[in-house]
Amino acid sequence: RKNLVEQKVAHIALEPMSVNEQPRKVTVYLAPPLGDGIHKTRVHFREYVKLVEGTQPGQLRSKVRDAIIEKRKAAKTSTPTGIESNNTHQAPHLLNTTDGDGIIVVGRVSLVEYLQGLNDGCTSSLTDSQETISNEQDVKNDNNNSISSTVRSENIMSDSLSSFQVVKQDEFSIPELEPIGYIRFYNRIGWKYLPLRMYHAFNSYLNFDIAGEDTVKVALKNSREFTDDDLNLGIDEKKFLKGTLENPELDHRILSKLRIYN
Repeated sequence: RKNLVEQKVAHIALEPMSVNEQPRKVTVYLAPPLGDGIHKTRVHFREYVKLVEGTQPGQLRSKVRDAIIEKRKAAKTSTPTGIESNNTHQAPHLLNTTDGDGIIVVGRVSLVEYLQGLNDGCTSSLTDSQETISNEQDVKNDNNNSISSTVRSENIMSDSLSSFQVVKQDEFSIPELEPIGYIRFYNRIGWKYLPLRMYHAFNSYLNFDIAGEDTVKVALKNSREFTDDDLNLGIDEKKFLKGTLENPELDHRILSKLRIYN
């Protein structure tokens, strides 16, 4: 069965590469299933991928958020100054700063944490929060200097707040996003699913076929727009999780920039 999967993408290895072209590189994200450790999942994929993983819930989300923020900072420094968009409702799209050629998330938990980290990274302010707090404190001190200028100070504070909100909105930006490849992973644990585990142990080719099908999609690089329905990918995996996994919240502006392998 492995040979059958390889044959579907064998022609890619035969395609010539130019002198300046680099081999394709994808980033694989893996988060631990709820109620279980990451060891079993890591061993399950050890022969195939080198993972970017979070050993605890929320760690993968933080890694993705930090990576997106760094991409935004890098793109901001390379974006020509003095060019402003006339449409303030449209999210600024930064220059291409991607290092890879695709994202792979393994399992529903990884997908949720990746999308949440993506949302956090794009909506986080790039300015230092301590500087903002200091500026707000200075405004408050200035307002207390003179009782007679209370009305004028309130107007200044109102204007400052409006300006701060505009700056915060302008700082929302989306770096170049790589297409997402989703690999299904069913973490069947507990005595309740023991018969099912035994069945899949004797019929492991079923899991191989599922993972192989998902991997071929990534290898062929055919992608489409990410839709609201794709937020429910791996929803059938939730019944095997111990605990409650919240659905991802993704800004519609980010959603419109995402693509998924199909």
